[in-house]
Amino acid sequence: MFKNLRTSTKLFLLCGTFICAILIATIGLIQEKRIAIEFVRKEIVGERYLGALQQVYNAILAQDSDLPTSTKARQIDAGLTALAAAEDENADGLHISEPAQELKTAISALSSDVSSDDRSRQILEAVAKAHDLTSRVGDESNLTLDPDLDSYYLQNIVVKRMPDLSSDVAELQSLVHTVPPAGLPLGTLPRARASLLDGKIRATVGEIERNVEAASRRDADDRLKQTVGQAVGSMRSDMEAYLQSASSTIRGQSDTGQLESSYRNALDSANQAWTTARTELERLLNKRLSGLLGKLYGSLLLNGLAAGLSLLFAVMAYRQIVRPLGQLESLADKVGQTKDHSLRIDLERGDEIGRLAAAFNTMLEELSAARERERQDQKHLAAMQAELARAARLTTMGEMAASIAHEINQPLASVVNNASAGMRWLNREPPNIEEVNAALRRIVDDGQRGSDIIGGVRAMVKKGDGRKVQVDLNELVNDVMRLTEGQFQKHDVSVRVELANDVPSVMGDRIQLQQVILNLLTNAADAVTYVSDRDRLVYVRSEKHDGQDVLIAVRDSGAGIEPEDRKRIFDAFYTTKSEGMGMGLSICRSIVESHGGRIAVEDAIPHGSVFQIILPGKGRSDDR
Repeated sequence: MFKNLRTSTKLFLLCGTFICAILIATIGLIQEKRIAIEFVRKEIVGERYLGALQQVYNAILAQDSDLPTSTKARQIDAGLTALAAAEDENADGLHISEPAQELKTAISALSSDVSSDDRSRQILEAVAKAHDLTSRVGDESNLTLDPDLDSYYLQNIVVKRMPDLSSDVAELQSLVHTVPPAGLPLGTLPRARASLLDGKIRATVGEIERNVEAASRRDADDRLKQTVGQAVGSMRSDMEAYLQSASSTIRGQSDTGQLESSYRNALDSANQAWTTARTELERLLNKRLSGLLGKLYGSLLLNGLAAGLSLLFAVMAYRQIVRPLGQLESLADKVGQTKDHSLRIDLERGDEIGRLAAAFNTMLEELSAARERERQDQKHLAAMQAELARAARLTTMGEMAASIAHEINQPLASVVNNASAGMRWLNREPPNIEEVNAALRRIVDDGQRGSDIIGGVRAMVKKGDGRKVQVDLNELVNDVMRLTEGQFQKHDVSVRVELANDVPSVMGDRIQLQQVILNLLTNAADAVTYVSDRDRLVYVRSEKHDGQDVLIAVRDSGAGIEPEDRKRIFDAFYTTKSEGMGMGLSICRSIVESHGGRIAVEDAIPHGSVFQIILPGKGRSDDR
């Protein structure tokens, strides 16, 4: 159907298909990039929300310090304001309204005037609510799902480690404040809990340092090591000092003044490390977002250029191809209708269409001249017909000569090989008379076979039936195998023979059938000569076919026959060999069909080809 369409329609379909493909690819690209871009944008939203939560953590942890009450109240108000602003900005992006409301309630409770124990409980509850909200923000904003190693370790610090550290520090500070005055015994349970918190804080700080080190390994300019690494190093020093002060206070070895100072320093350095990590995380996320947007815009630009170029080429193709072809078509129709061969088309171009137009004009000129020559050539028609008949006879003689040369070549080549072998055996010291006798016997057999071939050819020329006798095909195959044994050994070809015992005999010319099998075996040996990646194998089998017929199959492990060659493989003068004459298989088919049989070729599995000969058994031959 497509080949019958006009060129303009084909061009339109081609351009339309190309444009549709570009549009589909562009839409898919946009969808893919949009998912990645939205993922990063949501991470940036979450990171900014964490900035507000960091202020909330600072406000909560400051409530357990020795700062003035007014300063603590201002920090509570600042935390609530930052949290409210973050909620207003990110209300549509993150589903965190419920934990955010719980955190605001817990923070508001810190403003009430309560006892020291209740205040510690309120602080720990507010820290727990802040920790829950931080985890929720990390999950909702995809920060905890970040697959990019460039930002994975920083988000782990910002979303998990720093909130864990703040919670543990808040609990330890609350536990220190419950220590009784100096001189009074401290319970075993608070001291054990303080020791556990000390270990957790140290482990968390160590984990933060390992995350910074892992992130720095992927940082080409060592910026993370210079910024986040230094901030975390300062935090470790201040946190060590605080832990020592807390341990001394619990044991009653120091006063609370030193503890409060180290606590404030630890909070400040932790806040600075948290802020630095958040800043670098936001920088990496924005860098990734810019890269994704740049790739998206670049891809869209390339797709747009491709679409524009395709449209430009379509317009050019229409003007330079479709329109001139239409002019040629119009002229051809006009010439066909008017029979006016003096018409011409004016297309002065150097491309194929221009040459086509010139050829069309030349054709019209030739047609005009042919009209004139036609009248003059009538008197030469008889002579030309005689010349054609003579050429046909010469062609027939050439085909016959090629056939005879092909058939007689094999026994002659065998005679030469055996004669050479006999001379070599005679030249040995002492001469090997047995081998010489064997070579002479083979020469006699080959000479007789050549004589029989000449006789068969003469019989075919006389259109006679030849000497048809009862032939045992298994015996015939074994005879041919002995003839070709040397050729198979020379090319290192393995031969497997599987002959069924119950095959019937056939009526036919023994020499002609021998030639068919010999030709197929020789072709099979040639087919596997250049095989190097598997065994060189030729497989011959016989079996009964459809009750009374005989099937002979010759299979090889060569490269096989191409489908286009298989259609013509039995045609005369058609060959796939570089030095072939193209007569062997044609002669084989003629011989098989003259015996009432058929020959076919199929692909062998997994490699090679298989030629099958089916000949009628003796009973069916008699019936025919």
